Amino acid sequence: MFSFVEIAAAFGGGLLGAALGALPAFIMTGVLVLANMTDMAFGPYFGPHISFAGGVAAAAFATKRGLESGKDILTPLAKLNDGYVLLVGGIFGAAGLLVQKLLAGFGTPTDTVALTVGLSGVTARLIFGNGKVFHGYSLPDSKTAIFLVALGLGVGLISGYAAIVTKNVVLGFGVAATTLILVQFMGVGPVTHHIALPGALAAAATGNIWMGAVFGILGALIGDFFGKSMNSGDTHVDPPALTIAVLTLIVVLFLK
Repeated sequence: MFSFVEIAAAFGGGLLGAALGALPAFIMTGVLVLANMTDMAFGPYFGPHISFAGGVAAAAFATKRGLESGKDILTPLAKLNDGYVLLVGGIFGAAGLLVQKLLAGFGTPTDTVALTVGLSGVTARLIFGNGKVFHGYSLPDSKTAIFLVALGLGVGLISGYAAIVTKNVVLGFGVAATTLILVQFMGVGPVTHHIALPGALAAAATGNIWMGAVFGILGALIGDFFGKSMNSGDTHVDPPALTIAVLTLIVVLFLK
């Protein structure tokens, strides 16, 4: 199922993800998807369950060693000049590989990479954060709700169309992950990979672009729920990953 060499590589990937910072590492995932280098994008080098998850865990740990916020996934943690922070990233990177392989081996009917990212974030909070996983949730106001529906509709349609035409369900995901460079350098920008991927999967499974739109809207709304209920704590628990895991489960169980 996996080898010592893979585990060692994932340790290196998690360490690198911590050094780069979680979000910069994930942006590289998007770039590699667009370059059609999926082995690097989802393997030990920049697999989100390895490099991004390692960066998230390292940031949670780093609050005890000089980082202002455990939710800071933008700062390259090499800035801290602290090898222990990087080692935490490596440990979570190796663990991410093991967990994802086990979930896939058991036939878990969802995106096991996304599920592993979510579980890794929860684990990091339990170990390094305040341990509180769930927080209160308030429904979005009308302005925000309209924005979420519009964003989900647009991204779901275009990602669904791309999946049907190109037969590539991760193309929209790659575009969405790459455009997070706006968030990295400008502090604002749409986060849409949890909209693009479910929309593409649903459209590809049914051959219907409108199903992509439906799942795109669901992705936007569910992502808002996870963002407010689980990512409002003192460390990062990734709303897009949890959203992708939930909606992929629905696609696998009911649309395929």
